Amino acid sequence: MNLLNYTKCVASILLLLSLCACNQLGIKKNDEDEVKPDLRELQASAEEAYLKDDLQTSERAYLTLVQELPGIPVHWFRLANIYVRTNRPVAAIDLYREAVLRDPKFAKAWFNLSIVQLKQSAYTLSEMLIYVDKNEPLYPEAKELLNGIQAIIQKN
Repeated sequence: MNLLNYTKCVASILLLLSLCACNQLGIKKNDEDEVKPDLRELQASAEEAYLKDDLQTSERAYLTLVQELPGIPVHWFRLANIYVRTNRPVAAIDLYREAVLRDPKFAKAWFNLSIVQLKQSAYTLSEMLIYVDKNEPLYPEAKELLNGIQAIIQKN
């Protein structure tokens, strides 16, 4: 092997090693650049189904999107909204938390999270008032708290 071929071979190996090193260091394109065309189509169809209130179709799409593109807060948010609409508040709370974890300034996710939690508190207080004796010292406080929470919920 002559010196020129040897130099080319060494240069190729060094180039290959540096590319591998960049990959190992996590150097990559930004999230938007990494969205594959089929995922862009899935985002569009998820949005369309969501806006048309087709909750089954949009849920399936958003489940895929949160798995494939977990860094996008609006996917978690939309899936949480779907879970609220389909009476799955515990799952919705978890998903709203995922949304605000990814974007702590996501005001609508914080707001929706608090409303779901208020509804859960109202449900718990309603149950308490069914089972606890009316002479229980906490009964009037629970009733007052329930009325306050219900007023807030109805306002929103």
